[in-house]
Amino acid sequence: MSLQTPRILPSHLNAFHPSSSGPRSTHTVRILGTVSGLRGDQATLTCGNNGDVTLLLKPDSHLQMGKLVEVVGKVTDLEGGQGLGIRVLGTTDWGNPSDCDYKIYEQVVEATHRFKSIFYDGE
Repeated sequence: MSLQTPRILPSHLNAFHPSSSGPRSTHTVRILGTVSGLRGDQATLTCGNNGDVTLLLKPDSHLQMGKLVEVVGKVTDLEGGQGLGIRVLGTTDWGNPSDCDYKIYEQVVEATHRFKSIFYDGE
């Protein structure tokens, strides 16, 4: 079985936190958004009108402000009780956010969560 990485929006972070109940074989997720902040080993990903997610970057992460990126990572607690974020495992640059209709991504996420048995094994 290959590693399953469900696509999510910021509102799904709690469902993929390691402490969440449910038979999940992995808590690795994919999320798409625009890099709206970079500071040290953290970045902010703005996900359309769905809010922001804090990313905990790897030393070799090469994100650029204003770029649309897909992030593969694990949902984790942020230091200081500041909520949930994503520890980055890898990123893919999708270029200019204006070249993407984010509503389509939102619809894909909605469909994959509504019809899990079609998209994911044993979810």
